[in-house]
Amino acid sequence: ILPDALLFVLSVFFRKIFILQLVGLVLTYNFTDCDFEKIRKKYQEVIYQALNKYMNGVKSTEFNNYIYCEDPPDCLAKIDLITFYPTHGCTTLAKEIFAIRTNATLTLQCPGYSGTQINNTQAKKKRKKRQVTTNKCRKQVSHLMELWRRFSRISKQ
Repeated sequence: ILPDALLFVLSVFFRKIFILQLVGLVLTYNFTDCDFEKIRKKYQEVIYQALNKYMNGVKSTEFNNYIYCEDPPDCLAKIDLITFYPTHGCTTLAKEIFAIRTNATLTLQCPGYSGTQINNTQAKKKRKKRQVTTNKCRKQVSHLMELWRRFSRISKQ
């Protein structure tokens, strides 16, 4: 009886995981209809400076920057993932100035992109407090910088 009960519990568990993965795939925006040239220009004009300011003198080369994207939609999908979905040890990137600017740019230049809801009141309070940035977050931003550089190079072509 015990093995059957265990098999039942495991099958329910794996079924739920499978459904969650499918929902995640359906909810992921594909970024193919974006105006890459306008996004590249906005990155150069405003996002780049905000990313540098976030790093505050830390060279991104101090972190392992090996992160790859194969085309502009892939780069933007990875930028979206790193910027707006919290990871263990770095849960606040979506409230940073570069994230707010990224969100606005993608929302304006990618038809159907719903963007991320960012509470501006919390973002302003966070900027005023000037909390200490963790190395985990700096590593994430270092990856973002590398993805943006790659996006800028390949979207010119």
